[in-house]
Order: sequence, then structure tokens, then C-alpha cells
Amino acid sequence: MLRFLVITFLLLLCLRAFADTNETLVSDYAPYWHGKPWPRWPVVAYVETASNLWVHPVDPTHFPTIQETCEPDSDFTTVTLRLPNGTLYKTYNDFVLGPGLTAVYSGDLNNDGKPDFIVVKYDGGCGLAAEYETGLFAFSDGNDYRLTRVRTMDLSPDDLVIDPKTKQFRFIQTSFRQGKALDGEYHSFWIHRFYMWQGVHFQEDSATLPVWIQYLDRPNHEPTKLLTPALKQKAWDEDPDFNNIEW
Repeated sequence: MLRFLVITFLLLLCLRAFADTNETLVSDYAPYWHGKPWPRWPVVAYVETASNLWVHPVDPTHFPTIQETCEPDSDFTTVTLRLPNGTLYKTYNDFVLGPGLTAVYSGDLNNDGKPDFIVVKYDGGCGLAAEYETGLFAFSDGNDYRLTRVRTMDLSPDDLVIDPKTKQFRFIQTSFRQGKALDGEYHSFWIHRFYMWQGVHFQEDSATLPVWIQYLDRPNHEPTKLLTPALKQKAWDEDPDFNNIEW
């Protein structure tokens, strides 16, 4: 038990340290639309109260709440969406270090007049690994909700954007790759892919190509010119974990 507590404490210190120093790391390499940040989709940031309960910041009694809990001896957590009328929607989530969410956002992502939700949780780790997160999306579907989980990096309102062409919601999923470039050297890249909600699952937006941005010692928002489509595919295929973002 003592060993577990020590390991947990060290992991928390590690996460805290890198959260303090790398909190803008992914945003420093965010894709731009014609030289400017992508326009954000309007969302409300929920606030955390006691017992991992997240509520609307202005009117907590008239809006749904989000809570993550864990049963004794369980190796996963449960995320519960509770509507004001008492209706519950539940799904599982990674245990990581136990119940504890990073952020909760709400907005009408599918334009049906009802709130949808994005629940964010760190996957754990240090350095670049500290940027990996699980994002739980809850989309309203008539009188029901459809829930799905995605893997991404540093999920924030910067990744919940408006497609300037269609005015529809897009989710920017971020991952990381290393690959051999045209100069014969290996470089690191952030890959940003654009997804739309198709009623039951996310689908990659074929009208917006993925943006590959080289990892440098300074902020960079320019798509790389060091990779051909074939080199991008080779780098991508070397790490298939992100081929399907939903789980």
C-alpha cells in the first residue's frame, strides 16, 4: 500500500510539473486557417465542485452535470451524465490514477438546440506523454445521448472549431510521429486531423487534409514541406495506434 502511494505521489508530481511547463506545448503547433487560428465553436467550461462533480458555471440546477466515480477494486472509472430530470447516461473511462477529470465543456455541437458535452482526462505520463488525453464526447440524439471516447493530445477549446466553409462543427484530433524527411534526416511532427460527427460516430473530413507541422525549438504553425504524401504515409503507418481515434 505504501509503495502504491509513493508511486502515485511521484506520478502526480510529474504530471503537475509538466502541466506547469508544457501547458501550451500543443497549442504552439496548432494548425492555422489562412494564417490565423481556426475559429472556435462556442462552448461553456464547466466548474468542478466536491466529489469530482462538474456543473454549469451559472445555473447548475437547470443544466446536466458530469461526474466520474470508481467502484472499490475496479480497474476502470464510470462517467455519469445526469440530466435535470434525473435521467442518467453512463460509460466507462480509463482508470489512470483513479477518478479525476481535467476539464468539462458543453456546447451545441450538432445544432439541435440541446447541450452536448466534452469530458477530458489525462492519460498520464511525463514529457510528451503528459499531453495524451482521453476525450469523452456525449452528443444529443433526439431524447437520447450517444457517447464515444477519442484519443488525442491536449484537448481544449482550440480543438473544437468552426469549419469556415460549411459553418459546421469540426474536432481537431492531434497525434505525434517521427519520420524520415526529404533531407534524409528524421524529424518529429504534430499531425492534426479534422473530424465531423456523423450521428453515430466521428468521420474524418475528407475535404480538409491532415496538417503535419514540424516540432521545432519555437512555436510553429506552418505545414511542413519536408514530407511527401508517401513519406507521411510511411511515418503514419509505423505507429498504428491512432489509425482509429475512437474506442
